[in-house]
Amino acid sequence: MRRFRSILAPAAVLFCLLVTVCPVRGAIVGTGLQTFVLSNEGSNGLITQLINAGWDSYNVYDTLVQIQGHTNPSVAGIITPAFLSALAACPASSQIFTTTLSNYNSPGVSLAISTDCTVQTVSVQGAPYVGQPGTTTLAVNISGVGPATFIYSTTSSPLTSWTTVTLVDPTYSVFAIAFSQSAPATPLPSTAIFLAMGLCAAATYLLRKRIPGLGTKS
Repeated sequence: MRRFRSILAPAAVLFCLLVTVCPVRGAIVGTGLQTFVLSNEGSNGLITQLINAGWDSYNVYDTLVQIQGHTNPSVAGIITPAFLSALAACPASSQIFTTTLSNYNSPGVSLAISTDCTVQTVSVQGAPYVGQPGTTTLAVNISGVGPATFIYSTTSSPLTSWTTVTLVDPTYSVFAIAFSQSAPATPLPSTAIFLAMGLCAAATYLLRKRIPGLGTKS
């Protein structure tokens, strides 16, 4: 027993040192796991547009690479080479390589793509952050797909973040969201306008009946 304890104590110290020097993937201190969100919000969501353009068999990683390389103006300052390199270093069995767009062609769904190699479906959308302090919006055109909007943080604070309850409790920090910002529809006349028009017509009719000659040509 004493021999076991003498071995256990140094092993525990070594484990603590390893965790401190080489943290477990997902336990990034301070900034959290860098996360990019691809949102399918709106009547004609961006994921749907990508699928319709023939990107349905692309995995999530390839999708980001294609977006970065075929977008004007360039979004290399948002989907950075460093971010893509971190994803490229993930194991081949990671969700970013096994998750294809065709599985997520649903209105309102958003994919959170993170540097711990995971892909999560989340309720994060881009439109609510447009115009918020500490953010910038970039309108772009994706070759062969169409227009898209990128909203990203211009400060050290993420657009939003969340923590999942796991062994290491990772925090995911969203630095940017790509989505399709639909043009606002032309508003139809409201019920109040129709009602007002009807009242005016009725009033004019009654006045013509009470005042002879009203509305007749002289």
